[in-house]
Formats: sequence, C-alpha cells, structure tokens
Amino acid sequence: MDIAIVGAGMAGTTLALALSQRTNYKVALIEAFEPKAQSHPGFDARAIALAQGSVQSLSKLNLWSTLAPMAKAIEHIQVSDRGHMGQVWMHADEHLVDALGQVIELERAGPALFAKLADTEVQLFCPDTLARCEQQQESVHLTLNSGAELSAKLVVGADGGRSPLLASMPFEPQRHDYGQTAIISNLETSKPGTTAFERFTDQGPIALLPMTEDRYSLVWVCDRNKADVVMAMDDAAFIEALQQEFGYRCGQILRAGKRHHYPLFRTHLSRPFHHRVVFVGNAAQSLHPIAGQGFNLGLRDAVTLAECLASAQGADPGLFTLLDDYWQQRQPDVNTTLGLTHGLVKLFSNNNPFLQLGRNMGLLAMDLAPTLGQGLIRQTMGQHHQRSATW
Repeated sequence: MDIAIVGAGMAGTTLALALSQRTNYKVALIEAFEPKAQSHPGFDARAIALAQGSVQSLSKLNLWSTLAPMAKAIEHIQVSDRGHMGQVWMHADEHLVDALGQVIELERAGPALFAKLADTEVQLFCPDTLARCEQQQESVHLTLNSGAELSAKLVVGADGGRSPLLASMPFEPQRHDYGQTAIISNLETSKPGTTAFERFTDQGPIALLPMTEDRYSLVWVCDRNKADVVMAMDDAAFIEALQQEFGYRCGQILRAGKRHHYPLFRTHLSRPFHHRVVFVGNAAQSLHPIAGQGFNLGLRDAVTLAECLASAQGADPGLFTLLDDYWQQRQPDVNTTLGLTHGLVKLFSNNNPFLQLGRNMGLLAMDLAPTLGQGLIRQTMGQHHQRSATW
C-alpha cells in the first residue's frame, strides 16, 4: 500500500477521491462508521458552509455536481453588531459570481461522496478502526481492530478533532480555551431567503445560514454559563431568547429543531507531520466557528496534499521533502486563517466600549468604502490562497 487515510469524513473522502483520479498510488481508506445514504435527513440535519473557493476546488475534482442538488446558495452576507449601527453587506453579483458560498447538509453530502468510492480502486476498511500505528524506517505499519494489518509509505490522519491517530503520535497540539459554547440548531422563519447572517454580540457571534427547504442553520456562540441556561430552555423560551438577541432580519422564528452544543477551543499543530504521517482538516487544526472558516481550511489541506502527491508521481509519498513542501504551501494559509478567526473572536466577543467603537467604525467604513473590506471578503470566499492547479 502506498497511502493509508484514517478517517472518511469530507476531508478524508475528498482526498481519497482526488488521489484516485490524479495519481497511480494505491490508496486505502479506514473509517469507523459506514455512511448511510438518505434521500433527506430531516429538519435537524447539520449544515456547513462551503466558501466559493471550496466549490471551485470540488468542481475541478468533478465532485461538485454530486453535491450541488443538495446545496443552498448564499447570495448575500450581512455582518452586524448587536446594539450598534455598524454593518457590512456583501453581494454575489458585486463580485461577479453566482454565489458567495453554498450551504450543504453533512448527512447527505458525506454519504454521496462516500458512494463515489465504489467507482475507484480505493481499498476500504469500513467499518474498522485503528488499534496500533508503528512508524518504521520505510513505512508505517497499521493494525486495525478487525485484525487486519497493512503497511503504507504514508499515513494521512483525517480523523477529526479527537483524532485517535494523533493521540498515538509524539505531538503536543497548541490549545486555547475560548470559554465559549456553540449551540447548534435549525430554524424555520417567516422570511426565508438566500442571505447568510453573522451578528456579533458581547458574548459571541450568532450565525444563520440559509438551507434548502426554507430553513436556516443556527450557530449561537455564548459563554458557557449562559449556554447551560439556553440549553435548559424549552423551545418557546429558546425561540424568544434567540429572537431578542438576533432581531427580525429573517422575520419571526417559527420553529427550532433539536439543539446540540459543544465547547470551543482553538487547537493546532506547529508542524502537522512526523515521519511518514501527516494530518489534515480538524485533526491538524480546529478553529472557532466565527466567519465559518474551519471546514474550508481543512478542505484546502486535502486538495493541496493531493496536488503535492500528484506532482510527485512515482516518488515515495512519505518522503520528508514531499511533506515539508506540502507544509510550506499550507503554512501561510493556516496561520492567516488561525490569526483571522482568533482576532475576530477577541475583537467582537466582548463589551469593551473602546473596542465596540472601533469595530463599528470599521464596519461602517467597510460598508461605505467596500474596497477596505476586500481582504476579508476574499478570505470569506476562500479565494486568498487558491492555487492555479493544472489539474
């Protein structure tokens, strides 16, 4: 085996499909749970926002046509600050694109991409999990809990923020606790549309993403004490509290789905590879959900790694020089995105009057003079670090 990928989430599956299309490497994919295809997962499906740059990358891999029927276009973005005048609007037509991004449901997108593996020569170990990883001079030996064993020249960890593979390696991730919790739910409102909203409050942002079937996906960030109170509310009280915090930009909130919550941390590896093992996506870095950058950053990891491996056809895929080249290409993007999200959290998740004044003046200036916000807009659209790939 040349390459073994641990984890068949969106990043791991996209990487496997890209390698099967563009390289002759023999690839294995190890995944604990077999995705179950559903015609529709229901009201409570979890959604993610794909930046326009991510859509373009998936299109180059001939994968977007699979996801497009289950996507909702973001044609407008509004960024505002609760209790203040400052706000910014972004419109797709002003940037000569059909959409600023797309919202897809993971419960449909994941199985759809996974099903495409059946048309490739990728060897699947699913359902199966990693029991042991032994790095050797010329390869990495993997033992799975099913008893299967395989050796690979390169192992890619794409198994998420709680990566078992990462836990078995000599890494010390850098970690910052934001002291916040993200509350996730889907909403039905009286004024659905194609606008994504990010509204900043003194405790954290509230984001609403347009979904198919006139729904919105909610991410409500607040401190952990308040989150405990919000999670304990009944649906009516929850809707009332959210309406008060967010306002009526989407009209009246008519229905809220099942709520989920998770604590927010920033974690990242200063160098995400070690002797024939490399990490991508949430296994390499986990971000605050502000500005919706995390998934798109992980997808860029997978696409760039696939490009590096395609350029090295015939070479040992686990060579230090190849992995170092990958990281040299990824490091500026990763550092910029980590810095951007961390800076936005510090700037907007507080009630310091001087920072409030400064950020509102900034939002007003960006709205009056859009060229001031071009860098932020390009980052949001995932265009800052797109490469001119030849494939």
